Amino acid sequence: MARLQLKDLRITYTTQTEGGRGTVTAVDGVNLTVEPGATVGIAGESGCGKSTLAVSVLRLLPANATIEGSILLGEDDISTLSWGRLRSVRWTEAAIVFQGAMHSLNPVRKVRDQIAEALQIHATGDGAKYRNEAARTARVNELLEQVGLPVAKGLSYPHELSGGQKQRIMMAMALACEPEVLIADEPTTALDVVVQAQVLDLLTSLVRDRGLSLIMISHDLSVLAATCERIVVMQAGRIVEDGPSAEVMRNPQHPHTAALASAFPIIGDPASRLRLPTYAAPNAPTAHDADRHNDGARSDGASARTGSGRRAAAPMADPSAPRAGSPVPVLPVPAAGAVTGPTPVLEARNLSVRFGRSATNAVDSVNLTCNAGEIVALVGQSGSGKTTLARTLLGLQKPTAGEVLFRGEPLVHRRKALKAYRRAVQFVLQDPTAALNPKHSVYEAVAEGPRLHHLDGDERELVAAALAKAELNPPQKYFTAIPQELSGGQRQRVVIAGALALDPEFLVADEPVASLDASVRAGVLALFLRLRCELGLGALVITHDLGLAWNIADRVVVMYEGRIVEEGRVEDVLLNPQHEYTRKLLSVVPTSTGTPGLSVQPEAAR
Repeated sequence: MARLQLKDLRITYTTQTEGGRGTVTAVDGVNLTVEPGATVGIAGESGCGKSTLAVSVLRLLPANATIEGSILLGEDDISTLSWGRLRSVRWTEAAIVFQGAMHSLNPVRKVRDQIAEALQIHATGDGAKYRNEAARTARVNELLEQVGLPVAKGLSYPHELSGGQKQRIMMAMALACEPEVLIADEPTTALDVVVQAQVLDLLTSLVRDRGLSLIMISHDLSVLAATCERIVVMQAGRIVEDGPSAEVMRNPQHPHTAALASAFPIIGDPASRLRLPTYAAPNAPTAHDADRHNDGARSDGASARTGSGRRAAAPMADPSAPRAGSPVPVLPVPAAGAVTGPTPVLEARNLSVRFGRSATNAVDSVNLTCNAGEIVALVGQSGSGKTTLARTLLGLQKPTAGEVLFRGEPLVHRRKALKAYRRAVQFVLQDPTAALNPKHSVYEAVAEGPRLHHLDGDERELVAAALAKAELNPPQKYFTAIPQELSGGQRQRVVIAGALALDPEFLVADEPVASLDASVRAGVLALFLRLRCELGLGALVITHDLGLAWNIADRVVVMYEGRIVEEGRVEDVLLNPQHEYTRKLLSVVPTSTGTPGLSVQPEAAR
């Protein structure tokens, strides 16, 4: 088994900005050792360098990246390997499970063929036997069974599989050539809580049974604690805390770690109900900012030892930013229902949607009302019909039966009427990579809506205002950037900015924070509450995150197999669930200890 060592690793990107070419430091002097068979979680917000650090292990960085320091996998220095040797290391000694399973799979090839391709190309030595088609087929079937999928699923195309199934296919590909080190980059991002629990259980069992070294990346500390024995926290390209998972979760030593731990609302905690999340200001100065303001004296990033042998870097000073765990100024959010109007904004009446000749409806006789100024959380696992219902409400999918009403009037499926309707009711898509044109700049992406709807006012000002609302500051910095140059969280903010640019009356948001880090998530949730309070803007938020529902929603609606099985005030549904399926969803929510199962606040604390 190989030991992985990163020694004084520094990775920079050369980028093009309005002011010319510049250099961005993504990883800044990282030292990290992963022993054979160890499980290490890397946590941090988008842009902190954790994904750059992970993909550097297999030298998968783009051409504009520069690596300094060393990356040792066993006796090999990855940064200096020849392409031939590097090709043999990839998949056979170290493999990666990428974050976006749909974008990592070929949409026009059956998934079993894609797994077999890894065997055919990368297996060497003893693996040469897999060059025989029968041997490859047997190995593919074995891998599918290992990741908990029926062998018949191998004949499917990616679009025929759920998000969790696609993620399992990615795991099967990564395990195909029996690597010693497995890197999992946000493997449960955007998965519902039930599938997330299944994927985490699978990872844990694979690491245990096969003796793999695991490096897992996530912005959610509770997910890492459920899988990894050690957690490393990054901020601004540096490691700020490193220690056993239980200790880091129970007693974080660095303010950034404490902020990450507190960013996800606890169901039943009154302090996080209809209030902004507790999180240090996302625009707080980084280590690099602090260096520039210390009269030229560079911070050495010295770390302090704790009694348990843990390592935590000295906090980055920022007197103006809220301290982790301290009260965050909040807006006077009105009580649930206080700003709702007499007429529903959106309404579904006996709505059903059936695809093809299917014997079952994707949406089955749904009745749903969304009022002005009300935030409704629509929850349920993948395949429950949530997104189909949302698309039907938006006029993107015609119902098989029933109708959609906007302000009491039936929705007219004519082009002119739909155009006006879609300005008033905007859709925030879940997957920013699919929602954004990879060749268009951020400015073009946000300006597209105002141009199509011929909005009055200066276009640059409209775009800048929308980006500022989405917490992309200063807006002009992002005008010329293309999606590839942005982090996942920044891309999602651009999608949200595109919706806000049209000044809509109501938002339908499909998993708006599923792939976002703690600070971005806090900003987006705060934005929903602020828009609700100041403008009376309502939203239907589709989510598998029950903590989100507790934090910002007035009502929660639970869908299962196309039907609404439970609905009511958030406090009633989440603290006293009546339906078995709702109880199941609550039972698999990761807790602050990293174990599934919800610990509801006691009655006295409510």
